[in-house]
Amino acid sequence: MVIRYLCIIAALAAAPSVSAQTKASAVVPDAIKMDLAATDAIRSVLDDTFDEGHIAMLQALGHQQAVASTCSGFEIDPKAFSTEFDLIYDDSSGKPRNLDASQRAEIERKATLAMGMALGAQIAISANDHQAFCQAATQERSNGKATHLIWTK
Repeated sequence: MVIRYLCIIAALAAAPSVSAQTKASAVVPDAIKMDLAATDAIRSVLDDTFDEGHIAMLQALGHQQAVASTCSGFEIDPKAFSTEFDLIYDDSSGKPRNLDASQRAEIERKATLAMGMALGAQIAISANDHQAFCQAATQERSNGKATHLIWTK
């Protein structure tokens, strides 16, 4: 989640400044609206199957895939991706859920759909200011504080 918001903040910082009157009317930038709408849609798809930690992880994976797809110098580490994605099989306390084959398939279907939604939303958000989006991702990768990192080092 931190990654996503850093990119949005960077895109906003690069946006032209607005007058005091516009600021007073609390105009919400399109990138923020897009991100919030995507998050709401992802939550509706996942219903009660996943907790907020799962949702944040899936959004982080989608974001990083968008960065790797649109910014030079970024690649996905398949092993790191697999390790992170496999968190969908754990409960909110980090213990493996007891799932039969049908439940496992449903969990995978929902998680894959949510991650794809996050990927698509992040690609659209990157189009607002691609340079700022990629710069924010570079900073995120270099500061080492983000969770769920799946980029190659």
